[in-house]
Amino acid sequence: MVPLVDIVIRNGKLFLPKGIADGELSIDGGSIHKIALSGLPRGDREINARGKLIIPGVIDAHVHLYDKNFLSRGDFKSGSQAAAAGGVTTVVVMPLDSPVISKSSIKDVIDHGCKNSIIDFALHAGNMTVETIKQVQDISSLGIKSYKVFTCDPYLMPYHNIRELMNSVKSVNGVTFVHAEDNDILREKGERVLKDKRKDLLAHTDSRPNQAEKKAVERIIELANASECRVHLAHITTKEGCKLVKMAKKNGTLVSAETCPHFLIFTRKDIERLGPYLKINPPLKTNMDRATLWKSLAAGIIDIVATDHAPGLREEKEAGWTDIWRAPSGVPGVETLLTLMLSEGVGKRRISMNRMVNTLCTKAAKLFGLYPRKGVIQEGSDADLVMLDLKKEGIISAEKLHYKVGWSPYEGMRVRGMPTMTIVRGSTVVEDGKIFVEAGHGKFLKR
Repeated sequence: MVPLVDIVIRNGKLFLPKGIADGELSIDGGSIHKIALSGLPRGDREINARGKLIIPGVIDAHVHLYDKNFLSRGDFKSGSQAAAAGGVTTVVVMPLDSPVISKSSIKDVIDHGCKNSIIDFALHAGNMTVETIKQVQDISSLGIKSYKVFTCDPYLMPYHNIRELMNSVKSVNGVTFVHAEDNDILREKGERVLKDKRKDLLAHTDSRPNQAEKKAVERIIELANASECRVHLAHITTKEGCKLVKMAKKNGTLVSAETCPHFLIFTRKDIERLGPYLKINPPLKTNMDRATLWKSLAAGIIDIVATDHAPGLREEKEAGWTDIWRAPSGVPGVETLLTLMLSEGVGKRRISMNRMVNTLCTKAAKLFGLYPRKGVIQEGSDADLVMLDLKKEGIISAEKLHYKVGWSPYEGMRVRGMPTMTIVRGSTVVEDGKIFVEAGHGKFLKR
């Protein structure tokens, strides 16, 4: 008898919209064909999950995966391999420094991604300037519906212009994606730190206080209410930011928020140990801020966890030990996202498994126009799946990761719960750490 479908996965615990169920599923033509308790006809390939949990592919909605001027730090090939090895099946790629605004720059990133990525990807446009507000419609026509803007240097857009941007983004049913730190506060505090000639490890952190996030988030929420545009707040770091987001949602503001693994795991005290390797914008905050982030994530105030993956070379980071201003900001994180959330979140009972999957998969897909193609296990959706061994333990080691830069801030952390197989559109891209597909398997996702 000729098999009717490409793949059948049996003996799995399937994370379905209504809960976890023992069952099996078939995959055909890259999509989920059928889901059943048992009895599915044989497939061309049979996979025995052996009781492992199968969740939708993880979506990292904030990664700096490609900049033509910083290819030594990482690119679509190395970044997508790292993502896939960590259970991430879709990334939404953010500009680093080179603008992704014009048709030519957008085409460049899409072409590079389609030739080199092994997982699917979408794009955020940015970094938006006052001059490019008029290009929102053209950008939207290319399948990009989210627009990155900063309330601070070096990509500052004044608040009144952000309101203008929001009006344009609303007209295309898009999302204004905001890095929210108030520029006036950063400038004032930064000038004080520099006046004291500080170059120490905490100088950068002290130059970007909680108050900067608080003021910027307040203003952005006001603008969101006035424009009725959907707004997404990048990397919330503070208790003040969490409180404002909670109030805004209660009042019906069209706002969503993310935080990052490094803000959930590290505090400013860790900078004493890891120094410039933990230089990040926004910077790490206090233990109280970290505790509030976990509580807000568990309560759904923080919608998603994304990595803000932005690697720097060792030699670039090392320069910061004697002068913190010389080190670039950013950490690599896409490969460790899922295992850290399993271990530090679910394993330590800070969040439930339901909350983790919603945070990493379903909500991210819904926020950025990828649902129900991505982010859910249901018939007709893309067969993007991750098989998890919840009992498997290990120690994070950069030697085993796929980053070009060869380091991780999570080096030496013991974790429990790891992905063992990553499937993208029905193809096994990674199994037990081994990559099985060639560059170019990934597709650009128009939204």
